[in-house]
Amino acid sequence: MTELLSRTVDIADHDDVYEFMFDQRVTDGLPLIPPTRERVERMLSATRCSPAEIIGRIPPNYADATVEKIAVNAVAAGAKPEYLPAIIAAVRAASAGRFPLHGVVASTDGISPMLVVNGPIREQIGMNWGLNALGQGNRANMTIGRALRLALRNIGGAREGEIDQTILGGAHKFTLTFAEHEDASPWPPLHVEFGYAPDDSVVTLLPVIGGPRLCIDEYSRSARALVGSLAMGFQRIFSPNGQIGPSMLVVSPEHAHVFRHDDWSKADIREALMELTALPVRERLVSAEVGGGVTDTALAHSGLGPDELDRPMSKVAHPSHILIAVAGATAGKRTGIYPGIVGRMDPEHMGDFVPVSEKIDPL
Repeated sequence: MTELLSRTVDIADHDDVYEFMFDQRVTDGLPLIPPTRERVERMLSATRCSPAEIIGRIPPNYADATVEKIAVNAVAAGAKPEYLPAIIAAVRAASAGRFPLHGVVASTDGISPMLVVNGPIREQIGMNWGLNALGQGNRANMTIGRALRLALRNIGGAREGEIDQTILGGAHKFTLTFAEHEDASPWPPLHVEFGYAPDDSVVTLLPVIGGPRLCIDEYSRSARALVGSLAMGFQRIFSPNGQIGPSMLVVSPEHAHVFRHDDWSKADIREALMELTALPVRERLVSAEVGGGVTDTALAHSGLGPDELDRPMSKVAHPSHILIAVAGATAGKRTGIYPGIVGRMDPEHMGDFVPVSEKIDPL
């Protein structure tokens, strides 16, 4: 029997355990699976880590996220034990210091981590990278991200109305997790871009504000025409004259085929988007007519002077801030744009919001 350190709570037979968890504000608004000792022990059987091992410290309370506490939230989320290594890796990535976790949980914009899973674990645990990959219906996709969100809430204290002051919010704050469709991609998968081996299992986190902003283009037969459609959609995010932080393009297999046919690399797509979304700096500035653009403060942070207002400024600060992954079915030509943060637009600041990857321990 595994020695557990968490405090247990006895629920009287006449009490409703599900209502009790709602009363304790440990849910995300949907019912949870009661994390009994037996269920937590079964969850912990899927990892070689000690239950007492501290994976990270989660803001705003900066409480220790032990393997045991992560397992408790994984049970509550409805995850299977074999998902636990991916959940632990996600918590490690989120709390490692490279990921802007405090800014994410304290945002008024509704920022939330997007999780992308690569490597053999995708198939081993039955993740979805095809039809409706970013939607409902797949247990692994839904509960891995939900377990992370519950850990942020119940370990770190990131509760709405307290540190979480999101103005509108969105369904992405429940969970936003998918596996990349590596076989349908004409490019190296996301984790290989970040320096991992193809047979490594890896989870990548990116802070995004909702999505997708869907680009539906059934007619483009060339990569250049298709990237033109993407650029128009990209430009309109938040404010046509504003900039955005590191963002994710989730390209469907049929759109990926268009790029494959013309032998376009990810670098080609990024370069074209930087070119096609470029406006003179003066057209991106906040004005009396349009208040959603680049402020004087942001301009100062960018390092541009008043004599450089005719210089082109793209929608993102750097090509590396355009991430590209393939997922979805072959029922149509779609690309989903998942935008990153909006704020100061200098590359140094935006570097705080780039993706963070973590290797997943083998099952």
